[in-house]
Amino acid sequence: MGNVHLACDAKAILGEGPIWSPAERRLYWLDLTAPAIWQFDPASGRNEPVTAALDGYIGGMVARASGGFVLVDHRGLHTLDPASGRVERLGALAPNRPDTVFNDAKCDRMGALWTGTKHDGERDPVGGLYRFNADRSSDAIDDGFICANGPAFSPNGGIAYFADSNTRRIYRYEIDTEANRIGPRQSFALVDPADGEPDGMTVDAEGCLWVALWGGWRVRRYTPDGRIESEIRVPVPQPTSPAFGGADMRTLFVTSARRDLDAAALAAAPLSGGVFAIDTDTSGLIEPRFAG
Repeated sequence: MGNVHLACDAKAILGEGPIWSPAERRLYWLDLTAPAIWQFDPASGRNEPVTAALDGYIGGMVARASGGFVLVDHRGLHTLDPASGRVERLGALAPNRPDTVFNDAKCDRMGALWTGTKHDGERDPVGGLYRFNADRSSDAIDDGFICANGPAFSPNGGIAYFADSNTRRIYRYEIDTEANRIGPRQSFALVDPADGEPDGMTVDAEGCLWVALWGGWRVRRYTPDGRIESEIRVPVPQPTSPAFGGADMRTLFVTSARRDLDAAALAAAPLSGGVFAIDTDTSGLIEPRFAG
């Protein structure tokens, strides 16, 4: 386990949000500040843009059960029809303050979309965590974050994981799926400053949490009780988000960023901004689609 190779030399400014499409056998991923949405075909090596009327920033994206995608950005939630590129407002969920933007998004096992907000300058703890439901209602789950990242969900849907990157903390929330209730914030892991900051994450079929560590040159695997089980070094300092894919769901795709790297740093890590593929011994899970 752990063979790392460059899948796509994309040179993204802020690569993020990989989503594997099993039907298409392709990886969708984002460059948040370009902004751009890309579709990567591992079989051919082709990386092609997805037409979309974006507005200066994109924070995250999930697939939609009825087709297309849902985007989060600095304005709120939007649907995307990839055939036409049309982007339309979805529901009434908007950033909680004018100096915050939505960042990162995933769907839980019931098909609700979870997303968080971050302070635009990543200085003040004014971000929140939200759930947007299939019936277009929304729930404010938690607040007090500088930079929301994640989330990810246990295989049975009973636990949500979430990170506040700047404080290097990963949290967990217990979900009562029958009563549709979310428990209070619990500490899951604290990342040592020398190891970077927790960024995007995903859960494998064994219930372990994989976390990209921004500034840490690594992707880490945690057991469900918060212990470090293993970690894999990558050839870039700023890995951003992992997602399982491939025919057997055993390939871990990892996006990365070039943002804030000076000439010397880029010379030391010229593959920064690329998408990497890691062979693993564990199977991933297909990410749920938004049910609304």
